[in-house]
Amino acid sequence: MADTLGQTVAERRLNPHHSLSAGERGERTKVDVVDIQSLHRVPVAEVPSPAFELAPPRVLNPSTIPPHILDAMRPGWFTGTFPAGTVRLTKLFDVYVTMEGLVFTQDKKLVQQSITQHTPEECAQGLSQILQAEQAQTVQVVTPSSLLLRKRGEQNYGHWMVEILPKLWLAEEHLPLCSLVVPHLSGNFARVLRDSVALSTSFVALYHEMGVQDVAFFKELVVVDGLSNHGVYMSPLVFSRTDDMVARVPGAQARRLYLTRKNRARTIRNEDTLITFLQEQGFLCLDPAELTLLEQIKLFKNAECIVGVMGAAMTNIMFCSKGTRVINLAPGNMPDTFFYFIAGLRGLDYYEIRGKICAETESWDSPFEIERDHLAHVLSLGPQGNAV
Repeated sequence: MADTLGQTVAERRLNPHHSLSAGERGERTKVDVVDIQSLHRVPVAEVPSPAFELAPPRVLNPSTIPPHILDAMRPGWFTGTFPAGTVRLTKLFDVYVTMEGLVFTQDKKLVQQSITQHTPEECAQGLSQILQAEQAQTVQVVTPSSLLLRKRGEQNYGHWMVEILPKLWLAEEHLPLCSLVVPHLSGNFARVLRDSVALSTSFVALYHEMGVQDVAFFKELVVVDGLSNHGVYMSPLVFSRTDDMVARVPGAQARRLYLTRKNRARTIRNEDTLITFLQEQGFLCLDPAELTLLEQIKLFKNAECIVGVMGAAMTNIMFCSKGTRVINLAPGNMPDTFFYFIAGLRGLDYYEIRGKICAETESWDSPFEIERDHLAHVLSLGPQGNAV
């Protein structure tokens, strides 16, 4: 995942009426923020989200994690007991959508519940795009009732599968839908998006695709809030139809998988050595990036052990059966709890091995090293981390 777990606008729990200021082109742009509860709206449903407990993750080499990165992950890793919550479906009227799912009212106030890790600068840019589109008369008006399926990070496979698609599952149970507001995608990910909708719902979708710079005005827009707070919270409801999806796809014979990120950011410098070792242990080494959704489900369905570099492809552990061992390889300075939440809620046997960055940099997308002996040690452990 490419998102930091540091404090974001959404995590500051803004007041119902709040303003943001951000420097833009040398000026200060003020964005008024309003809580959805104070707007003219129709409450569609309040869905109870169950409480759950998660133990802290088992991490090798925790000393490689800088203190400020560990502090950023504490709300996810060390909360322990997550109380029951509520997921709300709300229908809004006469609102704008721009950027990665930011929602503005007709009088240009930003709806707080649409802020998902957006920075103040991005919120200000959203307001600016609306004003410019109005002046240029390029705002598209959408009349059919629509469901917002967009958020910060929407171009990421993991965000779509875990934090966005489940909103459709809930909405489908509570109201008729006409249009799905989705990110404009290309290539394999565009096919994965549509396949995921087709596989997990009976809804015959009318898609309204939007790019980051597009501005549209919706006469009716349904917003789903409370399913997740990236890095801090993930409702068990995000997996409400996952088992049904898996049941519809036959499993592959492969039992041990290694997921590489070769030729992309965040690679393992000594990966060739690790691959040789893993192949000797019976692992199939692959990059799922160009596989269809059905091919990915098929591979992970019957897997007994998954080893991979922390990134979007590891989202597929959601398709594994309970008890599958997952070994996530990551640079020490990567502030991510996303896969920990997936593994915990899906009952997986989850480990992280943290490695040292190979350069003097704060970027977690830089090459890093994982010691072969550390990987061999985790592979040798019995259930629940007991030595064999």
